Amino acid sequence: MSTIILGRRTPPAGRVSGGLGRVEARRMMRHPAYWVGLAWFALLSANLTIDVVRGRDEIWNALYGVTLLGACLLYAPLTVVSANRVAAATFRRQVREPLDAAPVDARQRTVGTMLGLLRGPVLVGVAAMVVMSVVAPLTEPTAGDPANGSYGRGVLEHLQVPVLVLGAGLLGIALARWVPVPGALPLVVLTLWFGTGAIYAAADAGGAVHAPTWFAPWIMWAAENAGPARDQPLGQEMWHLAYLLGLSLLAGAAALLRTPGNRKGLWCAAAAAVVVTGLAGWQQLG
Repeated sequence: MSTIILGRRTPPAGRVSGGLGRVEARRMMRHPAYWVGLAWFALLSANLTIDVVRGRDEIWNALYGVTLLGACLLYAPLTVVSANRVAAATFRRQVREPLDAAPVDARQRTVGTMLGLLRGPVLVGVAAMVVMSVVAPLTEPTAGDPANGSYGRGVLEHLQVPVLVLGAGLLGIALARWVPVPGALPLVVLTLWFGTGAIYAAADAGGAVHAPTWFAPWIMWAAENAGPARDQPLGQEMWHLAYLLGLSLLAGAAALLRTPGNRKGLWCAAAAAVVVTGLAGWQQLG
């Protein structure tokens, strides 16, 4: 028996990471954080359904609104929690020893967690993007009531939704690698949440879209008052998409830099991501 085990060939790293990705995707999607969010999402959907039945809102506006709020203001923050807990679980003391005996190193485990993020939560973000892109042309604001509806944004603008989920998950994974201590996750999540809210509140108080608002790690029109009904130039939206993608890549590079192995390529990728993020951040100001 031992001869057979010793003679067994180690599978390629890509195949190992791919197999881990499938497992990690299931673990993320089943995380309790999403079940708590699902309960809140059900209450929100029920409230919007009542508004439609009573004639206080159009059905397409309600569908767009519930998808927007569910994906951007609920699912993305919960993905930070889900990805962080799943990534941290593989490095806990009670499971690390069995994993150390497997032909999988820390970098392969981290890559596997990232693949799980792509195969699970990010696909939910893609589904939300498709729903919003299909419904958006049916929700244009009515005359005299510009806040009741949303401009017909297309797929390009809605690409920010899955990128937001991707960035949230990669942030959670990076935190699991660099700050694996109790309390770090809620502190970072709350800081981002209230920090972003403060940026939007300052912009709303000024009565206009201020430059700092574009630097929020969020979707411009997802959180501000009358955001969906406020049209933004497509060029600015695309630069903001590049900005969000750059932040996501930086979080992913940070997570991998915490693992043993060759770091030269990672540092080059991180430097390129910094340049792209900085350029996109400047260009998105219009």
